[in-house]
Amino acid sequence: MADLYLVRHGETEINAEERFNGGGVDSPLTAQGIAGAEAARQLLAPVKFARVYSSPLPRAMTTAEIVAGANTPITIDPRLREMGLGDWDGTKLADAKDDPQFYLYRHRMLEWDYRRYHAEGYQHMADRAQQALVDAAHWLGDRRGLVVSHGIVLTIMANYLSGVPLNHARDSGQVANSSVTVLHGDGSHWEILAWNVTADTLGDLTPAQQQLFK
Repeated sequence: MADLYLVRHGETEINAEERFNGGGVDSPLTAQGIAGAEAARQLLAPVKFARVYSSPLPRAMTTAEIVAGANTPITIDPRLREMGLGDWDGTKLADAKDDPQFYLYRHRMLEWDYRRYHAEGYQHMADRAQQALVDAAHWLGDRRGLVVSHGIVLTIMANYLSGVPLNHARDSGQVANSSVTVLHGDGSHWEILAWNVTADTLGDLTPAQQQLFK
């Protein structure tokens, strides 16, 4: 069974401005975002990856290049792009918080009226991202792979694939920028081995979890 090391891209300018950072927008990493990606590189330096996968969005590709190293081949998979948020993309989060649909978007996702905002639905995103991870697991076999993607995609997929109903797959809270979540599976059965790990939280892991980073 494969181990997929899921890394969220580093903080971007849009993240720092507290705007919706979906699949329809992009911005450069901030200085903090670059530092976070470099910290993830150091955290994962002992881990040997058979293949590196990335979303095609520049913020993910930049992070993948930092984490994996400039000379490491990267497989770009469009199915790993962030969920498109339509009319919300790039707008202030605060401007939507009083919209009843914002609660559904965060907490009862299958009831969110994504079509109203010309956005991509959670089910569509989950279907295409799941297939990307299944294909990666099949190719990797018993090896390790690095997957660099986005907050919504990685949070939803780690939870959903490990058995959480899609409608509640954000209840855990979203994975942080530059964090690492380790997903173990063969394409049919999955489990989360480590969740939302950074260099600062490595010491909080169990000995078995710490072995994932050696």
